Amino acid sequence: MIFNRLAATALSASLLVTLAGCEKAVAPTGFIPGTATMRADGDLTRKFAAKGLDASKFGKVVVLPVEMPRPGAYGDLDAQQLENCRSILQSQLEKAFAKAPGTGDRTLFVHAAITEIKPNKPLLNVAPQTQLLKRGYGYAACEMFATDGQNGPVVAAFMQTADTARIGTEKLSATGTAEHAAGEWSGAFRAMFGN
Repeated sequence: MIFNRLAATALSASLLVTLAGCEKAVAPTGFIPGTATMRADGDLTRKFAAKGLDASKFGKVVVLPVEMPRPGAYGDLDAQQLENCRSILQSQLEKAFAKAPGTGDRTLFVHAAITEIKPNKPLLNVAPQTQLLKRGYGYAACEMFATDGQNGPVVAAFMQTADTARIGTEKLSATGTAEHAAGEWSGAFRAMFGN
């Protein structure tokens, strides 16, 4: 009888962990032009690279101002918090693309947007028992694309939803997930162009 109760408790806990871990990508918003046929790269990431992309022809990179084009898609974050998230992604992209991917005479223009943020609820992320259900966890989503020239064709695109991690400090602030993801998004998009 005690064994049955323990087994049922373990099964319930396992089911809760499994259900809490269900993650899905934020749907595309239309920020990335429709000419980029996005393909899944895991559950939370989609990518596109133009056929025959030759990154070596891009000797200069311009990172355009990061956009936040969807009013109402950022939870209850205030203007300063949103600007901070935007600014961090801007600086991470500029750092990632500080060195152009090539030495050619073409200019790569990088367009980026934070398309959604569900803020973390730090007070719910302190005790281990509340973390089990991830009730205080948020997420952040981005869409990025690069063009050959300012108004040229899309040569690469990237979109990803980043969930709050259980291990780490990002869960301790409302915008921690978006701030942390900015560096990962920037690095992953830059990696699409090689060294």
